[in-house]
Amino acid sequence: MRLRNHILILLLGFLIILSCTNTERYKRDLLSDNREKIMKACYELGEKKDTSSVKNLLHKALDPRISHDLRFKGMSVNYCRLGALQKISGNAYKGELNQFNSDTIATTFFLSWAVNNGYLTSKTEVDIYYYNK
Repeated sequence: MRLRNHILILLLGFLIILSCTNTERYKRDLLSDNREKIMKACYELGEKKDTSSVKNLLHKALDPRISHDLRFKGMSVNYCRLGALQKISGNAYKGELNQFNSDTIATTFFLSWAVNNGYLTSKTEVDIYYYNK
């Protein structure tokens, strides 16, 4: 019985460590240039309601690129980032998010929301603009 408890505790600890490393990987993926990685990370972090990723979600939030991957077909990177922020904020934005174009109004709303809720110290802490290379 005692051995079973030790094994259960070790397994639970391993799962917690694995979960934490996935979250950190998703936060790093938000800073990449690969739009599918960004979109997958947005989905996962939004589902987890991970408030520690708010700054990374706002990084280049006005990215207009659209995915052709089957999982995210027709969605812009901006839409995925805002969708994750909408989940994390508990549906703070009352308007409808624009799926096909960069939604400047919603992006500036979430930037202000992040500052007002202490996730950012100021609006200049993160660059929301996307510059095509």
